[in-house]
Amino acid sequence: MQTVNKSNIKKILILICSLAVSLAIILSIYSHNANAQEPYSPSPDTAVAPKGLVEVKMTVIGVDPIKNELETRLQFELKGIYKKGPTYPAQDLLMTVNGANVEDSEISFKEGKPMIVPALKFNLVKGKINNYPFDTHIAKVAISIDPLASIGKQFAPFQLNPVPLEFKFNADVPGFDISYKPMEENSSIFIYIDVSATRSLPVKFFAIVIIVIMWVLSIMALLLALKVMKSGKLPEVGMLSWTGVMLFAFPGIRNSQPGVPPVGTASDFLSFFWTEMIVVVALVIIGSCWLKRYHPPLDD
Repeated sequence: MQTVNKSNIKKILILICSLAVSLAIILSIYSHNANAQEPYSPSPDTAVAPKGLVEVKMTVIGVDPIKNELETRLQFELKGIYKKGPTYPAQDLLMTVNGANVEDSEISFKEGKPMIVPALKFNLVKGKINNYPFDTHIAKVAISIDPLASIGKQFAPFQLNPVPLEFKFNADVPGFDISYKPMEENSSIFIYIDVSATRSLPVKFFAIVIIVIMWVLSIMALLLALKVMKSGKLPEVGMLSWTGVMLFAFPGIRNSQPGVPPVGTASDFLSFFWTEMIVVVALVIIGSCWLKRYHPPLDD
């Protein structure tokens, strides 16, 4: 009975230490949370009220680090001299954008036609997916709009200058914290921002929980194997079954992490590879003890 109690205490201490380490990692990672929406304020020298502008609303609708893509949707609201209707321009406009799925990086809008664009995709130019669940990915977004001289129409000189822009940003993608940062080149006529996407707090927490679970189960299997080896008794067949099932269950547990990439991530090096080896060692020990100590009954 005393041996059993010591074994239980040892397991409880291992579990407590694992939870303490995981909480320490969480506290160090989440000293500050990413904000999905940030205010945009033009610099003082570009804050002069224009005679018209185009409000550009960007909504991030998807992030795929495996494909290296950030998917967004753009909506427009016209004001002043550029407005014929809420989204109907008073003259032809040309938008230049560095979207990965935009041919020649240009999209034209006709006078009196709604300003509708398909979902735009931007390449993730920074970030390593193998750092999952602690990976951060950055996409660079550049947008400008210029008026086009319509045939048979005369416009005042200011109407052929670059269109003043007002930028609004929104993001609500499950599994990611998304924010943006205006770059030095950003101005009232040229949107140039870095969009940053990191794994959300629930995703990181769940990944850490999976890491702890695999370590606890593998250590329990190893302790059980060592106990069987020292006891000198024939191990039960159920021990072999339990350890064998654990060996093939760990890949499924590993793949249950949200948005996890293929094998080779940081979380794999923190737990999966090592815990699989520990389970294999425990299985070999139990199997060897069973083969060495098993004696089939003699026939009368």
